[in-house]
Amino acid sequence: MPTIKLNSMHCEKLQDSISEDEIEVHINGLKVAGPFGVHKDQTVNLGGITRAFTGTVNVQLVEKDPNSADDSLGTRVVNSHPVTGNTLVFDALKHAYYTLNYSVS
Repeated sequence: MPTIKLNSMHCEKLQDSISEDEIEVHINGLKVAGPFGVHKDQTVNLGGITRAFTGTVNVQLVEKDPNSADDSLGTRVVNSHPVTGNTLVFDALKHAYYTLNYSVS
């Protein structure tokens, strides 16, 4: 059974224009990490979060917003082919741009 390993997340551009983003990482709809207070140009070590899966797995970043609805920064589908040091890009919203480093074994 393949396993996805989440290594780190990097913020190029913030969704929140006032301060920091509060980012959660979801796998197949379930929160697996966060929320992390993230600033522009910051990298967050995810500590090698692993989850086994079959077929494909959905990875989503969500920006938590206490004053309104949460913002999905995008969902990316990862297949079961082994890869090392790949990067997912999350740019579904106009102001946010995040990357997430992962591997599949």
